[in-house]
Amino acid sequence: MEWKNKLDECCADELEEMVIDNIRAGFLSDDEILEECKEYMEDNYPDDCDNITDGEMSDMIRVLRDKYQNTGEQENFLKLDSVFSKLGKQGIVALHCAGYTQSDGFDDCNEIASEWQEDGDPVVGCCFYTMQDLEHILHKESDLLYFSFGNYFDEPTAEEVGQIIVKELEIAGFHIEWDGTADKRIAVKDIKWDKYYIENE
Repeated sequence: MEWKNKLDECCADELEEMVIDNIRAGFLSDDEILEECKEYMEDNYPDDCDNITDGEMSDMIRVLRDKYQNTGEQENFLKLDSVFSKLGKQGIVALHCAGYTQSDGFDDCNEIASEWQEDGDPVVGCCFYTMQDLEHILHKESDLLYFSFGNYFDEPTAEEVGQIIVKELEIAGFHIEWDGTADKRIAVKDIKWDKYYIENE
């Protein structure tokens, strides 16, 4: 690709991988991926920022989306999304792709939990996976998608929140790996990631 010749080789390779991962994850629009790319370059390769235009990056994103975007009925993702919706009705903040690290994910959940409490809605715990967790699936480094979870009050306990999460996942047909403790994350086994971005979703 011509755009790669304008950038430091490491920068170009990392940008391409980041774009492909975001396309295959299926949560961001082309414009949102563009902003992620610009922010990444500003933070890590500031000298390359003027070597490629927004238009060239947008063209690159479109080409990669045509090549790498998932297709089909999103059966697995919609099943997981339904589980998250049911968890929400039980007072568990459940977030898809919550930040990049566990710390990001807990911060995002805590913010929403505070909003729920202010609105008078019940909140007992949280559940999420991060982009880092999802990347292990996308890169075929693991067949386990890990979910972090926790409780907000003494009752229910973190283990009890975990049991609620596992029960809903199993009812939906997912195969689970978990030792029943708060120290071990819950994992969904052998999940095929099939989400793709839909405009105005």
